[in-house]
Amino acid sequence: MTGIVWWSVVGLAMAALSPSALRWLTRRGADAGMLLMAWAVLVCLTVFAVALPGLAELIHRCWLALHTGPPGGLDTAVGVISGGLIGFAAVSGGWRLASTGRYRRRLHARHAELAWVLHGGAPRGDGVLWLPTSEQHAYSLAGDPPLVVLSTGVRECLDDAAVRAVVAHERAHLQRRHHLLIAVAHAVAAGLWWLPLTRQSPALVRTLVELDADAHAARVHGNRPLRRALLRLQDAHAPAAALGVAGDCVHLRLQRLSGRHRPRATRFSGPAAGGTAMLLATTAVIVVAVLTTALASCTAV
Repeated sequence: MTGIVWWSVVGLAMAALSPSALRWLTRRGADAGMLLMAWAVLVCLTVFAVALPGLAELIHRCWLALHTGPPGGLDTAVGVISGGLIGFAAVSGGWRLASTGRYRRRLHARHAELAWVLHGGAPRGDGVLWLPTSEQHAYSLAGDPPLVVLSTGVRECLDDAAVRAVVAHERAHLQRRHHLLIAVAHAVAAGLWWLPLTRQSPALVRTLVELDADAHAARVHGNRPLRRALLRLQDAHAPAAALGVAGDCVHLRLQRLSGRHRPRATRFSGPAAGGTAMLLATTAVIVVAVLTTALASCTAV
């Protein structure tokens, strides 16, 4: 078995074991922003582990065949499987990402129309879109401009400090590009569903982005207002493309907020959480660039 295949085996083993490690670190109170960056690095390494045999096979056949002879049978078989898996992942993941984007844009457009009806103007990115309903709604929606949406029912059941904590939580989602991270997590899960890390990525990333937003809101407004809001808004609902204050892992979040100290949020949390999208995009660009170059060389030969 060649070194490239061994590298792929090690990478796939890491993808199988890493979800348990990330969940353990989450329960131990590790900084959510750092864990989001670790998740992004692991996903990038997993993509490379799957793509490496196929890329190596293309490079060998197109660039090195004239000098080193044709690759071995095992390398060819693994390379074909790798190419097929990456092709399927690109199509499935791209389709899921595009579908999510289309739904989010339609949802954002409906909220913009609602803002014109309710307030006679376009929504503002630095404000709050208040819905005149007694039902409890508190969520954020990415777009241009990004929106924080609350209902008057939330304002009626919470004190002013808790409302400010909720708004800070939702703004943290927007500032740290959490909506994009969740969309990417669903895309890699659709494309590489057979790997534990990518299959569990949507639930894992949802937990981490909620903890990261909690840490930001608690650092500014304290634990208690946010904890009161979570206890009162556990049944609040949000659209599928939005992130609500009462999202996933409420029990874990309440546990973190019940301590004396505020949830840890290092000064690197924001850049780490926001930078994961760039890291994942860079990986995709590198894989596509190498694949395109190899295919062009094959055509030239």
